[in-house]
Amino acid sequence: MSILSLMAVLGALGLLVFGAPIWVVIGLPSALYILVDGIPPELIVQRMFNSMDQFLLLALPLFMLAGEIMNAAGLTHRLVELARALMGRMRAGLAMVNLGTNLMMAGMSGSALADASAIATLMTPRMAEHGYRRSFVAAITAAGSIVGPIIPPSVVFILYGVLAEVSVIDLFLAGIVPGFLIVVFQMVVVQIQARRGKLPDERQIDVPPLRPSLIRAIPVLIMPIVIVGGIRGGVFTPIEGAAVAVGYGVVVALFLRSLSFADAYKSLLQVGRSVGEILLMIASASLLSWILVSEQVPHSIAGVMETVTTDPFVLLLVINLVLLLVGMFLDNFAAMVIFVPFFLPMIQKYGIDPVHFGVVLNVNLMIGAITPPVGLCLFVTSRIARIPFEDAAREVLPFLFASIAALLVITFVPALSLTIPMLFK
Repeated sequence: MSILSLMAVLGALGLLVFGAPIWVVIGLPSALYILVDGIPPELIVQRMFNSMDQFLLLALPLFMLAGEIMNAAGLTHRLVELARALMGRMRAGLAMVNLGTNLMMAGMSGSALADASAIATLMTPRMAEHGYRRSFVAAITAAGSIVGPIIPPSVVFILYGVLAEVSVIDLFLAGIVPGFLIVVFQMVVVQIQARRGKLPDERQIDVPPLRPSLIRAIPVLIMPIVIVGGIRGGVFTPIEGAAVAVGYGVVVALFLRSLSFADAYKSLLQVGRSVGEILLMIASASLLSWILVSEQVPHSIAGVMETVTTDPFVLLLVINLVLLLVGMFLDNFAAMVIFVPFFLPMIQKYGIDPVHFGVVLNVNLMIGAITPPVGLCLFVTSRIARIPFEDAAREVLPFLFASIAALLVITFVPALSLTIPMLFK
């Protein structure tokens, strides 16, 4: 490593320690590296602008806004009611309802933090009333929320599609089975704990009838089907699909008279802030990726890996370990814009399908969102449940191990990700 590279790394670490935004941590040392290296400064502006000047990125704010509107309109209640009708009579019924609601919410919001916040607010008092530990409620809600960006429509897959130049609809379809698999593994944990007497057995609690609950939830459930089906069928592009999702959300909310002007304004403001941060991260990461490529860092690491193994699954196992650690500390958007340009040349050299890799990458980073010591989703749910973070961190461990087990299955059985996209070719 050259002295210039070392100074850039130390500068980035210093900014991170002092709490600078992640786009500053990435972008400022990269820009200084380019300037000190004698490269024309125009390159900085050019690289940053070109990275944001991607037409497909228009789908990001639209899908995010659709999820925000549906959440603000209070449609989560309908999904909870349907989940109670489907799973309320099972052992640890409310715990199963929690995971089932997360699964259905994933097709609506595409955001783990939004799902974790909405479901924790609804389910914490109800589950606590029936004897569940608040720390357990925080843990299971956070664990279930990680499927939000995996099941379509997913804003994370849109970003990966832009960075890796992969079909977004293939990524949407590829996330369906892995998302369901993660929730199934987590439900197994709930049933094991229930059979051991560690969770309340409230099968006698009254549950709503299925047919009315399903009818009330239909407006929410059909949105992902319409969007994904419309894109796959060629009715509209991903960007047009995102616009349709916003229009659909607004129409449903207005028809149900559940969205106020203040709620709509808050949704717009939240999306604007989030998109601004994401675009700045993409722009700053483009500088870092340019430096890495110009210094041939991915090529050098790929060469080292080839001397260790030629097995693509061993490479994926190593990448999994790296990403699980990264996900503990970085937001999934930040980690993706940094590591996709870094890992993409390697996986292409090993013949790994970029769609499969996108699913593996996404699942890894989402598991990091419930992994202590940071665990952003776990932090949100523990705050809502008003319990110490450490208590929720202990309770989440069985769900964390179940999610990692699902990750290994997803990693080493590519057909789980690739079968549905291949069927629609």
